Amino acid sequence: MNHEESGHPFLAVHRILGERIHALLKSNEVLHPHISPVEHEKDFIAFPLRSVEFSELLKNEISAITNQPLRLIKHTPHMMEKVDPHTRIQEVVRNWLKHLASNEALANQQAFLDTLPNKWERLGELILFPSGSFGQNIWTETSNEERYELWRAVASALNVTSVGIQSPVAKDTVRSSQAVLLLGSSYVNFIDHGIHYEFDACKVMFSSGNVTERRRIGAMDMNGETIVDAYAGIGYYSFPMLINAGANHVHACEMNPPSIDGLLRGAEANGIADKITVYQGDNQVSLPQLKGIADRCHLGLIPSSEAVWGMSLQALKTTGGWLHVHMNVKEEEIEDWKDSAINQFQSLSDAMELGFSIRGDHLERVKWYAPHVRHVVFDVECRPKES
Repeated sequence: MNHEESGHPFLAVHRILGERIHALLKSNEVLHPHISPVEHEKDFIAFPLRSVEFSELLKNEISAITNQPLRLIKHTPHMMEKVDPHTRIQEVVRNWLKHLASNEALANQQAFLDTLPNKWERLGELILFPSGSFGQNIWTETSNEERYELWRAVASALNVTSVGIQSPVAKDTVRSSQAVLLLGSSYVNFIDHGIHYEFDACKVMFSSGNVTERRRIGAMDMNGETIVDAYAGIGYYSFPMLINAGANHVHACEMNPPSIDGLLRGAEANGIADKITVYQGDNQVSLPQLKGIADRCHLGLIPSSEAVWGMSLQALKTTGGWLHVHMNVKEEEIEDWKDSAINQFQSLSDAMELGFSIRGDHLERVKWYAPHVRHVVFDVECRPKES
């Protein structure tokens, strides 16, 4: 074990293993809840510990995962904010209301306070509030200068440099973000569980609610595999498959130029640019170029990726492989949809004479997409019939 002279105890691990070790420390109540993790040297992340004294069983389990002795260091702790951020927003808004230039501005101030957001999404130095936050009257009853002072106060209260408001996702082929920037820059650069992401949040969607699925896909054993990611985006799933799951190469299909820019920047930042081949444009054109090369295909489009199911089967090697199929399905229809999907994949395989036997393995309920509608991921195994 390696100890520095002073500071708080941290456990340093390679960022590839960051998610697994973080979950293990947290589930065993060893992770310190009020100190932030830190980056340590190149490609390492360090997690704050409550104490270096914890069970030998857990120490052995961590050593088995990292394949080396525990790397304990000491580092200056950065304490997480203890004051409720919702309270901070309330305070700065009430103070702003007191100093409005016009006494008539926002006459119904309590109604305005009732529209303050109680949740938001943080992407690096940018916070995006849900659509409808701060109400409608603020746009007509206050000046640009007054609103600027509000956004600056809110950003300061939440310790960021930029704020914006989400809008409904664009109904275009790439499901573009329509977020409205209020202050600062919409270009974000942040680390999510050890993986770098870079993109323009006003042009590209990023759902923090999918983190459990990114963890799950990254925890699979894809050692040495070739992957086709049919809807790569900014690398939401391509990066975890390469960095955490051990895939050898990803062929990434994406048609949205801002997403491709984020994908390439993120690949460079993660040091995996040589492991990603990007196919720009409609995957109806690019996927036919990828026949017979993949150990698995990732189909990450919602509400449905059904348009490329046949081409995804054709992309698999003759030895078969896996499909990870994202879909929005009504909760009460999930079991019927699973059976229908298996039958449809089997029919496609038979019609194209691929010789696969299709088997449904696991269905993951990722999150609620709408009332009674689940975003699910269905893991489908495809193998030659004779095997």
